[in-house]
Amino acid sequence: MIGEDVTTTEDFSKSSDFLIKLARSKGQVRGWERGPEKLYLTLTREDTSTAWGFSINGGRDILENGGFWSGVATRRHERGLWLNVGSVRDETPAHKAAIKKNDFVSRINGRIVFHMEPEDVQRLIKNSGTVLYLDIERNDMKNLVYNNGLHQYSYNFLFEEDQVSKQSFRY
Repeated sequence: MIGEDVTTTEDFSKSSDFLIKLARSKGQVRGWERGPEKLYLTLTREDTSTAWGFSINGGRDILENGGFWSGVATRRHERGLWLNVGSVRDETPAHKAAIKKNDFVSRINGRIVFHMEPEDVQRLIKNSGTVLYLDIERNDMKNLVYNNGLHQYSYNFLFEEDQVSKQSFRY
C-alpha cells in the first residue's frame, strides 16, 4: 500500500456536503453575489417632448483593459468611451425603469458605448423617439476606478429641451 492515495469516508463526506450545498444554492458561492449586475432596461415615454430624466458623465478609458472588463473586444492601446449615470429625477422614465446613480451604460439602443464617439451618445439618446434601450452594469469595483470626478463629458437628459439651454458640456 505504499504510494496509494487513501481517501477516508470523512473526506468524501466533506466534499459531498459542499457539492450538495452548492447545488442547493443554485451555483451561488458566498461573496459572488456582490459581483457585477447586468440589467437590460427599456425606457418609454409618452412623447418626445418628455425628458428621459437622467444625466450621464463619461470619458475616454485609460487602457484597453476597460473594454475587456466590459466584455468588449479591443485592440492594444485602444481607448474607449465609458459612461455612468450622474443623476436620476423622480417620476421620470429613467426612474420608472430603475436606473440608479453610478450605473454604467454599456450599450445604447444596442450599440456598444466603448466604440462610440461622444457626439454619438447625445445623438442616439436624443433621437430615440419614445423608446430607449439601455444595457446597464452595476459594478462596485468599477465605481472605485471611474467615479472620481475626472470625467471629460457630461450629458443632460434631465429636463425637457425647452428648459435646457445646452445639452452637453465638455470639460
